[in-house]
Amino acid sequence: MSRLSLLARSLEARTVAVLLMAILAVHGGALLLYRQSAVAAADDAFARQVANQLTLASEAVLRRPPTERDAEAKALSSSHFELAWSSTSPLRQNEADDPGLWSLRSRMMSLEPSLGSGLALAMGGDEAIHQEDLGGALTLVDGSFLTFRSAHAPSMARLGPWAYLATAMAILVGIAAVVLMHRIAGPLRDLTRATGEIGHGTVVLVREAGPDETREIARALNAMQDRIHRLVTERTQALAAVSHDLRTPIARLRLRLDGLPDGGETRAMGSDLDDMQAMVDSTLAYLRGDADPEPRQVVNVATILMSIADAFSDAGRDVAYVGPGRALATVRQVALRRALDNLVDNAVRYGTRARLSLVVEADELALIVEDDGPGIPSDQIAQAFEPFTRLEASRNRNTGGTGLGLTIARRIVEAERGGITLSNRQDGGLRVQVSLPLKGR
Repeated sequence: MSRLSLLARSLEARTVAVLLMAILAVHGGALLLYRQSAVAAADDAFARQVANQLTLASEAVLRRPPTERDAEAKALSSSHFELAWSSTSPLRQNEADDPGLWSLRSRMMSLEPSLGSGLALAMGGDEAIHQEDLGGALTLVDGSFLTFRSAHAPSMARLGPWAYLATAMAILVGIAAVVLMHRIAGPLRDLTRATGEIGHGTVVLVREAGPDETREIARALNAMQDRIHRLVTERTQALAAVSHDLRTPIARLRLRLDGLPDGGETRAMGSDLDDMQAMVDSTLAYLRGDADPEPRQVVNVATILMSIADAFSDAGRDVAYVGPGRALATVRQVALRRALDNLVDNAVRYGTRARLSLVVEADELALIVEDDGPGIPSDQIAQAFEPFTRLEASRNRNTGGTGLGLTIARRIVEAERGGITLSNRQDGGLRVQVSLPLKGR
């Protein structure tokens, strides 16, 4: 999943989107209302101006004889308001069929009732100053017409300084909302990051920051970690003490067994003591896994695999390594070797040979251990990682083991922020893949 899709699913991104949409909706509505009010105010002012000019002009023209009326009308004209007198109406019938013009006409009639019902309006025309100019004709009392044309059409109000100021304020509010949500979501991101690191052997101190709710969650999480850590520590110490104390009677029994005559029963008891010693050692290794003080360092993982293959080969096992000679990663070297030793030991325990390989990928190392044994039934693969689980029914020391090899290996690998998977090979045998994050080269 891409980082962009993860960001789109985050609480911060969704909250910011809702806030920005709300700000945009409120600002857009405010601008629309402002526009409508500004247009209405502009229309009222325009209607009042035209009505007043027509009233004054009609009175002045009627005081003149017909031969002088057109000259009088032109004398009353201005660069934005042209007047003329005519004995016939210059408007065509279809120029008055506009609902907007009828609304303007009604407004002018309400402002100046003296205009009567003889007012006709039209937009544009062949003699218009601009195509959107308002033209019209007023029927005078003697049946003649006073025509006019205005260079300022109604409903053309522009956004004023207030609109630009409101837009700037909306942008600032949007930026403030984004910054505020980022600061509020910061502690949540830290909390999510910390919870992802919990359970890998060490107590992760969660930073108590942000709103009260986030602080309370962090405080409760820290207290919970402390209680769990103390409980696990006490349990581990008790079990480790018991396992450690078992070494003493095992050693005494072995000494006494050495003094007995050699025979079948003696060898069987010695084998049982070896089993007990192996279980004690495995249990101690399992219990001290969480508290391993070994520091992490940059090591050559390829060298570890090669040395394990050489050690098993020297012991008479068919183990070989195939892969690069150099692959660096920041890990606990002794712990990682213990995990890989367990995996290879399982491979040669259940099969006749083991093949180790290493693949360097973009951001991780893939360590692969393959054998030619019987494999594991698909429905038992998850069970194989459970502590003290031995899938081999004989529970024989040479085949059954102690049931902790895979458990210890998985715990070590997960402590390195890696992963381990089991799968059956198509040509028989088990394939174990360990993935480690690539920290360096």
